[in-house]
Amino acid sequence: MTTTKEDVKRQFGSNAEKYAASKTHALGSDLQIVFSYLEPQPHMRVLDVATGAGHTAALIAPAVAHVTASDLSPEMIEQAKKMFASKGLANADAVVADVEALAFPDGSFDAVTSRIAPHHFLDIEKAVAEIARVLKPGGVFVLEDSVSPPSKRLDRFVNSLEKLRDPTHIRAYTKREWRRMLIDAGFRVLRTELYRKTHNIEDWMSNSGCSEELKERVRKAFLQAPDVAKEHYAIEIENGKPVSYTDDKLILKAVKR
Repeated sequence: MTTTKEDVKRQFGSNAEKYAASKTHALGSDLQIVFSYLEPQPHMRVLDVATGAGHTAALIAPAVAHVTASDLSPEMIEQAKKMFASKGLANADAVVADVEALAFPDGSFDAVTSRIAPHHFLDIEKAVAEIARVLKPGGVFVLEDSVSPPSKRLDRFVNSLEKLRDPTHIRAYTKREWRRMLIDAGFRVLRTELYRKTHNIEDWMSNSGCSEELKERVRKAFLQAPDVAKEHYAIEIENGKPVSYTDDKLILKAVKR
């Protein structure tokens, strides 16, 4: 079945409160790495696309002139607004927006960020083109997202697993695919690094609203993973039950030519 934007809105809307409370999204040294890659300055106007509950935007806001958080899900935007209010952030707003058709003029922002989201974008190249369009020349794009290893076997495993847990998963791209897409959209890639992020499997499934039946299928997929995947993703099994795994994130900084 083909995933639609309504599917994405429904998936994240129904789980918005879970993502707001998710430690994976709210915490972790990867969030600080994204912040450091941005090198925020007091004059900057920043757009955080697919903001989710607004964790990245809330971290950035005190260091810049203004942050706009955008997301396809109205429920996620409400969570972001609540977060901004709770932190007293007067220079942050949140709007419903489609990353493939951003309602901002050309060159509106000094920087764009997106964290742990683009693997859900239906048309990734269109989204990257829109991000480039709304950036000023010389503007910065900072990305963090799930990434597939060069191994085709591991690529198939991780993308099949993600799709099983959440049907709105489109693809975790390889580092090479990201570099090509960004260069084609007029970016110059300045910095990249791979980050290993460990997930509690039960929390990871619950955040996506998995039914008990689906959770059993996901657990089985971990247990039946090929040895190369068990090793690469450090799948931990206790008493016959998968409890954690560690995946790869790409953190990247690019500048618009």
